[in-house]
Amino acid sequence: MISFPAFAEINNSDTVWILTSTALVLFMTLPGLALFYAGLVNSKNVVSVLMQHFSLACVVSIIWVIVGYSLAFSEGMHGLVGLVTCL
Repeated sequence: MISFPAFAEINNSDTVWILTSTALVLFMTLPGLALFYAGLVNSKNVVSVLMQHFSLACVVSIIWVIVGYSLAFSEGMHGLVGLVTCL
């Protein structure tokens, strides 16, 4: 049976790859969903739907930076959920 350490050392190339793949997914998903939802409304409401979609993406990104990062990467209850000690 293979045993992994609780906290592996931070590797810069792994971090760069995670950030790059996250950016690629974000750049593919956001315009696709925005155009999908824009196709569901009348032509006069397209700009409103696009602005709502991108503003919601900005708000969720800010919430992730403030709260989600702390929950994901801090030591917590038995390694399942982190605490908000890194806020």
